[in-house]
Amino acid sequence: MQKLDVFAVLREAWDLTRQNLNPLLGASLLTFAILVACAMVLVQIYASMQGLDLTDAEQLQQAMQPIQLVLVILLAPFEASLAYMGWRRATGQDTSLSMLFRSFAMALPLALIALVTAVLVNLGLALLILPGVYLMAVLSQANLYYLFHQGSPMKAMIDSAKVVHGQLFAVITLYSAMIAIMMLAMIPMGLGLVLAIPMFFHMKGVLFRELFPELSPDAPVEATPEANDNARSDSHFEA
Repeated sequence: MQKLDVFAVLREAWDLTRQNLNPLLGASLLTFAILVACAMVLVQIYASMQGLDLTDAEQLQQAMQPIQLVLVILLAPFEASLAYMGWRRATGQDTSLSMLFRSFAMALPLALIALVTAVLVNLGLALLILPGVYLMAVLSQANLYYLFHQGSPMKAMIDSAKVVHGQLFAVITLYSAMIAIMMLAMIPMGLGLVLAIPMFFHMKGVLFRELFPELSPDAPVEATPEANDNARSDSHFEA
């Protein structure tokens, strides 16, 4: 595999965003609204059970701590779907808002991938920082990779990490650039996120296409019924 052209990936992600913000913008906003609503309800329930006063900043923070873990689990299928939509745009396929809920049939394994990734990354950051950055990078494509291969979540994490490891510098550079773009986007009262968030998922889609070209719908396959069946099953997932 040739080395990734970081600027080409970012340029294509921006072009895809500029050409059509929807449905990724709508899907991102809907995800945000769902997570905020869930967080508010869960915090209220937890505070009532524990007798916490949510008007007190310290007690509010105490109530939010266990809810953060729940939000990681809830976010997992949404994040995978958003990345999948970005990949479809990057491979010239149609996307729709309904695809946001397409990953929910695999919510449990996706949540497991998100939790294991979060634990490993936090441990790595707590130890020497660099191991955490490395793990964050090599596991960044695991959820989207799982949508195509399914099976064992751990195997999906390992197999995708092996591929990303070969392009480690480019992947870290891409995510670093997107973090910088996100930070700049928040300066004008957060309005820049309207462009930055769809661009992030377009970037993930373009990156995934480049890392795993065999999963693209126009990827060449052997002219056998078995190969054609495998190609179809790998390029799409049913929910």
